[in-house]
Amino acid sequence: MPFGAAKLDEGPATWQGYSVAQWEGAGRGATRGGSLKVVTTHMRPGYLRKNGAPYSANALLSEYYDRYQGPNGDEWLVVTTIVEDPQYLSQLFTTSTNFKKLPDATGWNPTPCSAN
Repeated sequence: MPFGAAKLDEGPATWQGYSVAQWEGAGRGATRGGSLKVVTTHMRPGYLRKNGAPYSANALLSEYYDRYQGPNGDEWLVVTTIVEDPQYLSQLFTTSTNFKKLPDATGWNPTPCSAN
């Protein structure tokens, strides 16, 4: 069930686009509650990476957020990103990023952003 009843095709295109999220069943390997799926449309045309292939205003971005527990007890968040765009891509553009939960804030030292 989506978190909102809004349609994916509302409003003008923006850099962040328009996103709708919903929980999916546990079929993607998540240990609890399945995946959080986020679908984004209405993005301004741009590039998949700074020096990469372009994507059009009709691109569809799907993201899956999954939690996993390793055999040694480590907790992981895996974010799988899929871009569909028949105008510029002959196949799906898929990436995956893994984040390991740390036991404490060791190594955490955020600093303010600055523009040069």
